[in-house]
Amino acid sequence: MSTPDAAASSIEPLGIVARRGQLLPLKTKDEVRAALETYRVYVVEVPAKHANAVKDVIQAALPDLRTSDFGHLRRVVQFKFLPPHLQKTFSPPSRLPRGDEEEEPNVSEDALAEELDAVRFFLVSPTRYIQHADLLLALRQKPPFDIAAAPPRILYATVPALAPTSAEQAARWSIDYWPIAYKNTNPYGPHPSLVTRNTAEIQDEVGHWLALAKATGGQICGLGLGENIGCVVVDKTSSVSKVIAVTGDCRWRSPTGGPMPKEGHGNVMAHAVERAIAMVAKKRLRVARTDPNLLDRQLFCDSPLTDLERHFFAMDNLLPNGYLCVDLDIYITHEPCVMCSMAILHSRFRRCVIGRRMPLTGGLSADVTIKKDNGGIKPGNGLGHGIFWRPSELNWKFLAWDWVDEDNTDAISSIKDTMHV
Repeated sequence: MSTPDAAASSIEPLGIVARRGQLLPLKTKDEVRAALETYRVYVVEVPAKHANAVKDVIQAALPDLRTSDFGHLRRVVQFKFLPPHLQKTFSPPSRLPRGDEEEEPNVSEDALAEELDAVRFFLVSPTRYIQHADLLLALRQKPPFDIAAAPPRILYATVPALAPTSAEQAARWSIDYWPIAYKNTNPYGPHPSLVTRNTAEIQDEVGHWLALAKATGGQICGLGLGENIGCVVVDKTSSVSKVIAVTGDCRWRSPTGGPMPKEGHGNVMAHAVERAIAMVAKKRLRVARTDPNLLDRQLFCDSPLTDLERHFFAMDNLLPNGYLCVDLDIYITHEPCVMCSMAILHSRFRRCVIGRRMPLTGGLSADVTIKKDNGGIKPGNGLGHGIFWRPSELNWKFLAWDWVDEDNTDAISSIKDTMHV
């Protein structure tokens, strides 16, 4: 569990007030794909007692059909479990008058309910597997349709192509598309229980660390050495969270130490994330009794420059062993650029929280929605890289969240979406 009192004790003496809000887990690239892809399927109306027989007919007609590809979809569904738009399309059952025909006057609502309860709607396959005419012919050759006066009723539905990634998504799809069989897992990202457990562990502290990140970014910005961007690295492997490093953006610091003209992109190696990783490395050398000055590089601006940076850098609160940033968490005022996102990944951070999405330049997020001033979201252009969780392509993965302020306002509005953070 998180320890907000310990977090507060780290920042309140510094005059920093915690931000209030909530965490939203970032979606992986495959999760975004799963939410967007759909295809058309055939649905056959069958008498309830013949559903298994129709299944055998379909298997014989489509021997290459991989039902595992749509195992997230309910195969046989009662009318009452269909989404409202399909109930409207599929009712009444085929043996009752339909279309412009005159309705039989003796068909009551109770009788109609009985008719609907006596049929099932069988999801056959994606339409790409078989032509409508061939499916009709296959069904007509076997019971119960071989002796029926009317041909089988073949309907259509649009369904999600991939399995849902959460119970909430499954419930929504069951209303919007077709009844879903959710298996309490996420095949395209971190398991829901893992996300829930980690969210609960850090939720009460996030506002403190993002406030600290904002403060340290503001100090550097006030010196004219960088943009108003900050970063905090936290060790939460024990019961008490420890701040390992805080850094601000230093892209406008010249080799002589003073501000330089804000032309171009500045020194990209002095982004707040790059500086934080460099300071973690120097602290590990120091606590291992190795000269940290061996890592001094003017390009990275890897020495503390402000009171806040010096305050936390001076603490010997990091173990000397371990690879760089393994098991450490990183909190950033803004979503990091692709370069810094890859630096976070290769440094083996455990978790990452961003205070503001940067859809046009950020490398962590996979979807391209952006927050509006009123707290909602809207579609937007973006890179969509989703670097934080791509295990089939990258050799490390970590959990990542977006932070939404309680008052639905940007904590730092001076940074343009086009800026690389």
